[in-house]
Amino acid sequence: MPKDVSMTVAFTPPKPPCAQYSGVGKLELSDYWTYFRAMQRNPLEVWGEQHFSIRMAPFQFLGRSSLLLNDPAGIHHCFVTNAANYGMNPVRQAVLKPFLRDGLLTAEGDVWKTARKAVSPVFTPRRVNGFAPQIRTVCDATLSALAERDGQTVDASDLMVELTLDVLIETLFSGDEALDKARFTRGICDLLEISGIPHPFDLIHLPGWIPRIGQGKSRRVIKDLREQVGTVASARRAAPSAKEAGRTPDFLDLLLGAGLDDTAVIDNLLTFLAAGHETTARTLAWTLYLLSRDEEARTRLEAEVDGADLTGTDPANWSSLLPFTEAVLKESLRLYPSAPILARTSKAWDLVAGLPVPAGSDVLVSTWLLHRQRDIWEHADEFRPDRFLGEAASAIPRDAYLPFGLGPRVCIGARFAMMEMVIVMACLASRLRLDFCGDREPVPVMRITLQPDTAMPMRVSRR
Repeated sequence: MPKDVSMTVAFTPPKPPCAQYSGVGKLELSDYWTYFRAMQRNPLEVWGEQHFSIRMAPFQFLGRSSLLLNDPAGIHHCFVTNAANYGMNPVRQAVLKPFLRDGLLTAEGDVWKTARKAVSPVFTPRRVNGFAPQIRTVCDATLSALAERDGQTVDASDLMVELTLDVLIETLFSGDEALDKARFTRGICDLLEISGIPHPFDLIHLPGWIPRIGQGKSRRVIKDLREQVGTVASARRAAPSAKEAGRTPDFLDLLLGAGLDDTAVIDNLLTFLAAGHETTARTLAWTLYLLSRDEEARTRLEAEVDGADLTGTDPANWSSLLPFTEAVLKESLRLYPSAPILARTSKAWDLVAGLPVPAGSDVLVSTWLLHRQRDIWEHADEFRPDRFLGEAASAIPRDAYLPFGLGPRVCIGARFAMMEMVIVMACLASRLRLDFCGDREPVPVMRITLQPDTAMPMRVSRR
């Protein structure tokens, strides 16, 4: 068990209420009512308090064999050792596939292999490190403008969404101006609100040809988003090549030159624009909130940033100078995981940690639960960055912490995201403070990512 190295009273952020079920394993009729009501409100509310202490729980859901898996060894078996036996879960695909089609997050089989091969060159360590100066430039520009609002209130979520989209456009798309950023961001927010939770018909596995009432607006938003990124791709195709323009090929250049058809280019362009900025933006906003509620941690982070030679160090290497800053971000990702559930479906019978798993079983790994398991994490609900430093970090069991997934389908942009977040936090902490000033504390709501259920107003102060 990770050693708890902090003896001070730590901040405990609010979390959604837990569901009350009649038992474990076999659901009664009343339990289904509880489940479906919670799922429509906030999927995080479907879990009962007992689920934070259960390693493995097989159960039947509407006649389907299911397994709730919070056991690190079992997770490693399903997602790494025997990953070939576990395909994408149909409910997950029903949420993401209409939007991302055959992008890297949703594609399977040969289509996924082709997409992975096409985008991998962008995310080599050398290429990712090369993006660091551009990330810093974008941060400096944003924070200079923010400093002019000293004493004013900003919404941290909106601020981070705008900043991370600017970073992606500058780094992966060479500052391409073809995308209407405000329109794109508005579309993503609308889509997550409309379609960010599974439709009841998908939860009970009704065939896809049965119309999903209420999804007409979702289809219109998706059409508009795909048209937007299609316009970006078309404009780049018509422009001089990277070689002709005298620049290094970026993500979009590589996509267009990878032999993918126009639809596949749009699928993957949309995947990285949407997923790449939404998840990072949410983590940064939650981190700012946590720091604003823990003065000791924020003061310590600021002192670390102030004492580091950031001017004379490549921003790609800042994390080596800022271990506590990185620990803060990791703890934020533990409390508010970007991907709060990883779902797979078994193709053939398997044995997982001694438990039989029939073919066609839904295997559910909730990182929301896993990152708060009582027998893995001491003071599991508290904000304690020190658990990711020194001996405490070394004691964390393998695959007990999965902010970017694991196995063959681990997030390809994980290195980029962590580097970006360290740079953002260092730049911000060196110049400004953001203090939460909302009427009530935000509670996470699952809409694919974890979003606050209320605005995140923060007062800007120059340091």
